[in-house]
Amino acid sequence: MRNKIIFYLNGKRKEEGADKASMMLADYLRYDQSLTGTKIVCAEGDCGSCSVLRYFPQVSDQYLPVNSCITLLAQLDGSSLVTVDALKKNDQFHESQKAMITCHGSQCGFCTPGFVIALTGLVEEKVAKKEITISSAEAKNCMTGNLCRCTGYQPIINAALAMDLKNCESVKERFSSVPQATELQKAMTESLTIVSDTFKFYAPKTMKEALDILKKNPGIRIMASATDLGVVHNKRKIKLNQILSLHLIDELYKIQESGGLITIGARVTIAEFRSFVKKSIPEFANYLDVFASPQIKNIGTIIGNVANASPIGDTPPAFLALKATVLIEGPQGKKEIPLSDFYLGYRKINLSLEEIITGLKFMIPEKSSTLRLFKNANRKDLDISAVNFAIKVDWKDEKNKIISDVTIAAGGVAATPLRFKKTEKFILTHGLTSQNLDQAIKEMHSEFNPLSDVRATAAYRHVIVENYFKRFFTEAGVLS
Repeated sequence: MRNKIIFYLNGKRKEEGADKASMMLADYLRYDQSLTGTKIVCAEGDCGSCSVLRYFPQVSDQYLPVNSCITLLAQLDGSSLVTVDALKKNDQFHESQKAMITCHGSQCGFCTPGFVIALTGLVEEKVAKKEITISSAEAKNCMTGNLCRCTGYQPIINAALAMDLKNCESVKERFSSVPQATELQKAMTESLTIVSDTFKFYAPKTMKEALDILKKNPGIRIMASATDLGVVHNKRKIKLNQILSLHLIDELYKIQESGGLITIGARVTIAEFRSFVKKSIPEFANYLDVFASPQIKNIGTIIGNVANASPIGDTPPAFLALKATVLIEGPQGKKEIPLSDFYLGYRKINLSLEEIITGLKFMIPEKSSTLRLFKNANRKDLDISAVNFAIKVDWKDEKNKIISDVTIAAGGVAATPLRFKKTEKFILTHGLTSQNLDQAIKEMHSEFNPLSDVRATAAYRHVIVENYFKRFFTEAGVLS
């Protein structure tokens, strides 16, 4: 068993105990390692100025941009990290840096390191695929997690398009090696316990160990990626001082499909999931394109988003529409709970203090089914939903628009992600036509009573849900 985290920083091996493992990565870089290229601006994972590159073989074979301001150093155990300070080699700037200089992509400079890291992440992706061109859409997509108040973005987009990929040396080639990989792989085989008077961090190697730690430490927090907890920690609303991490449990990284059934482990990231379902459920992959930033998706987990139990979480309505099942392990063994029975109230879930969510499973929609996912927010990218809406219809006779099953769900309209079971029953009992549409909509409105808040009024949320409902059935040809 280890009592220190092990990782590599800009090619150098690091070991840290409780005094530093409890720091946010951005603070560690700036105040302990004097790597001041990484900036702390929002401390919420929104602006991207704190971005660094992370290589973690369990998740990806590339260096990916992640936010360092909301990530505990302890979470980076087993990782190889590269900061903007190390991109320059032998007095030669990295291609992303050269392009930013040439295209005047920097003004005040606060955001510049984050944009450079985002662009470098794009270069890594392109080099791995042996591609030498970047489209405008790809440039914009890679930078959706980075904000700038000065440039108007066009010079930065120009920089992305100007990067010469023909002779780029990848970050992975520079900073990864066989000895490093062997060292990190060895570290990942040993359980980790870091305990001091002010900080406790447990990372077991098996689920049995994890359940034992959970039982012996009442009040301990199970932390996936801290993309939510890191924010409230920084804002001093809670303190992350007693943590159980599942990052050493190999089976929780699995995502697989068998006979149309997809099973997602608790450590599968949003980016991994998006890539996995891109062909089998393109609607879900496209929906995730406007969910969070690349930096968040590269480290945040699908199960974390589900277990968070936020009424405006983006994935729960989609999984409700897909009739997903939550996989749970506890002292009494393994069990499964339908997601529709999982949410009990605001931020309350059907999970005991001695149980752990190990995954999620659901069926891929049949070819005779139609799935649509909608998100309403003030901004297209990197914004919290005012309303999200999901609907899946199984057709008994698609040509004649005869429905055999329907599931409808929404977020942002109640204390929990909500499934419209009365409306579903009405449609299955009476069908849906232009003649009974008003009655169906009345039934739907009776199922939720939303609040008004800074994102939307209650009346607006009613309108959005109704419009999405009408839009789906009109586009499906049920309504004229």
